[in-house]
This record gives sequence, structure tokens and C-alpha cells, in this order.
Amino acid sequence: MTEFLLETKSIVFNLYKPRPLAGVFLYMEFRIGQQITFKDAAGKAVIKAISGDVITVEDMFGFDREYDAKELLPTHTMEVGEIYKKDKPRKIVQPSAQQVDRLLVDLHSHELLDTTHGMTKYEILNLQLDKARAVISEAKRRKVGKVLIIHGKGSGRLKDEVHHMLERMSGLNYYFADFSEGGYGATEVQILNSKH
Repeated sequence: MTEFLLETKSIVFNLYKPRPLAGVFLYMEFRIGQQITFKDAAGKAVIKAISGDVITVEDMFGFDREYDAKELLPTHTMEVGEIYKKDKPRKIVQPSAQQVDRLLVDLHSHELLDTTHGMTKYEILNLQLDKARAVISEAKRRKVGKVLIIHGKGSGRLKDEVHHMLERMSGLNYYFADFSEGGYGATEVQILNSKH
């Protein structure tokens, strides 16, 4: 049996690597006054007494309860050194000669927003449609002949709303993009009144 010791400020972990079916086991040494959490329940508690594998804790409501040591997990703050980024930042790529006369907009919410937390689906959808309208307006202003709108395949709700919006706009045609550019997950808009 090989034993590894990892020491932190307040807790000593003994990691054993036995050969049985379970793989790696984690044995934790608990101390009176130590804050813990429950393995299968929410909440925190403080250790009041230890008797073998039975640990008495005072929960956040002030009640003393007994638990088996296997049902508890220690809480602690780990100090972590510098974390290196897994992925390198993306390089800005200049458009190819074929894409000079076309603007592109990706309407996936993760491309438009840092987070959608607190937003309703309706608000996200309106933001996506507003972005599509803005890019089409910019293409008309800059006299760019085409816009590629990436809406994704998904359930089709965004695609349907984008197509409904395009039907109400004048001076353009739209169709699904080539398979290599997204197929049914993207719509290409041709602006008819642009002169280039």
C-alpha cells in the first residue's frame, strides 16, 4: 500500500491507493472546532466531539447531531499558485478575398453576451434579432452585398424568427448558406440595393 500525504494549513489528507475495486480512497482526519459540510446534504456544521468514527457536529441552526465520518467533508481554503490559461487567445484573422464583400454575425448567445444569467429567453431572442438587424443595416450603409447570419440548427426557433424578420425587410433575398458555411444552421442574406 502506498501512502501519500498532502498537508494544508488546517487539514491533513491521507490518500491511499489500494488495489480493490473502488480505486482511490480518501481518508480525512477531523478535528474539534473544524468546519465541515455534509456529503449528501446542504449546509455546514462545526465539529463538537469525536468518538471513533462517530462525529458530533453543531449544525447552522444550533442543533447537535451525530454522523458517521464517511458522511462528512472538511471545508477549507486552498491556496493555489498561478494558473496558466489552457487555451491561447484567439488570433484575429483577416477575412479572405472571398469574404471581403460579406459581413458575418454569429447569433449564438455565448458569442454575443458574457453571460445570460438573469435574462429570459425572450430577452435573449430580442437581443439576437437586434444584432442581426444592426449587421444588415451596417451592410447596407457600407454597401456590402451579403451578410451571413449564423443562427445554429437547435430547435429552429431563432432561425424561424430570423427568417420572419427578413421577410418584413425590403431590398433583400435570403436563403440557407452553403453546407460548408453552416447549411441549415446559417442563412445568407443578399442585399439587392447595394452597389459595389
